[in-house]
Amino acid sequence: MDERPMNTKAKRLNASALMPSIAFLGLIMGLPAPAMAQNFGRGQDLYKQHCESCHEDLLHTRNKKIKNLDTLRRRIQDWASHTGNTWSYEEIEDVLFYLNKSFYGFDQQPL
Repeated sequence: MDERPMNTKAKRLNASALMPSIAFLGLIMGLPAPAMAQNFGRGQDLYKQHCESCHEDLLHTRNKKIKNLDTLRRRIQDWASHTGNTWSYEEIEDVLFYLNKSFYGFDQQPL
């Protein structure tokens, strides 16, 4: 048996291979699935493809009803549902990340 220490890349590969199993285990135990880091570019692309035709950037700078990330998240979820977009949790979080970084500036902990 080889007893050399595992290099960092191999450790990352092993950990990423376990993520689906960890997520499933958490799901059956009633725990939230482990979150992935938000993707600014994907959030921007989703917004441009599905939202920008009705919204201008001005909407986000003049809208005083959005007071925190939870309100912004609910607004994104509501509009996605209203327009028939069946976005995943990660896609909603990506759009949230994009809008927050681009316009709102609320404190946001990375996933």
